[in-house]
Amino acid sequence: MPLSANQLTSCLLGGAVGDSIGLPYEGLSTRRSRRMARLPLRHRFIFGHGMVSDDTDHSIFVAQSLIRSRGDATKFRSCLAWRLRFWLLCLPAGIGLATLRGIIKLWLGFSNSGVYSAGNGPAMRSAIIGAFFPEDAKARQTHVAASTLLTHTDPKALAGALAIAEVAAHLVSQRWLERPPLAEFIQTLQDISPDPDWNEAINSLQAALNAADPLAAAQKYFGSRNGISGYVLHSVPFALAAWYHHFGDYRSTIEAITQAGGDVDTVAAMAGSLAGISAEHSGIPTEWVDKLNDWPHSTKYLRSLAAGLADPAKPVCTSFSPWFFPRGIIFTVIVLAHGFRRLLPPY
Repeated sequence: MPLSANQLTSCLLGGAVGDSIGLPYEGLSTRRSRRMARLPLRHRFIFGHGMVSDDTDHSIFVAQSLIRSRGDATKFRSCLAWRLRFWLLCLPAGIGLATLRGIIKLWLGFSNSGVYSAGNGPAMRSAIIGAFFPEDAKARQTHVAASTLLTHTDPKALAGALAIAEVAAHLVSQRWLERPPLAEFIQTLQDISPDPDWNEAINSLQAALNAADPLAAAQKYFGSRNGISGYVLHSVPFALAAWYHHFGDYRSTIEAITQAGGDVDTVAAMAGSLAGISAEHSGIPTEWVDKLNDWPHSTKYLRSLAAGLADPAKPVCTSFSPWFFPRGIIFTVIVLAHGFRRLLPPY
């Protein structure tokens, strides 16, 4: 079936809004995140407005590469690799160590640039791959693997990235118009990888979703007093738990994640991409969308990118923007200001 620009927009915009709402609470403990992330949530990154982090940047780079390659996985890998190289030159704040090492290896000319890490970097950028290849499992898996291995080689990192892409594909293909039966959902995730650690995490996810309070149970399985970590077997299952428990309710999904603390922006970006598709564009709170005022990756650009993914005839700029360098400096200054703000109460 033809790709839907609305669904692709919901995927990209859902991830970006989740990222921007969660960004001010990145790295906070569960206790402090609950004190600072006062409900109802609104943008609190810069004077009531939001910006996006590397989670959205990477999803956009993947989308640009998908448009340029149109199913050629080798070309896709090359396009994405160059965007990651240029992105590193913009001195991005908060870059993961494995991603940093992988991109440095790309600059040094290593053909196998990935490092052995089970971080959630590949998972944060994989939803749009699933949304772009909803009916082609082989292409979906090949492109997720190409994206993942650029920076991460641990099989657990690949499993987490495939899980996010697989759920996105099920949603875009309309196989899951409603919350799927738990047994079907769990089986879909278990089929992704034979890795024993992955399957243990999915068994824990099933136990959490069967509990009286699923998200409290999920936090017990996948979190700590410091919140949900960036380890892929913590962050991906928790993102999936929040999405599944609040199926179709975008706001509640993101609120649950901010209350958990830890790697909030990435978990909210992953779950937000899926919740965006489930809730559709109209289900993402309008005030959250309107107050997301980043640049050059604006909400207008996200919509144009989705249109280009859906229709090859639609003109859209897919070049790496030179404005990323000054934008990166501004973003880093704001991040530092938030760091100083955290010296103050509430503790």
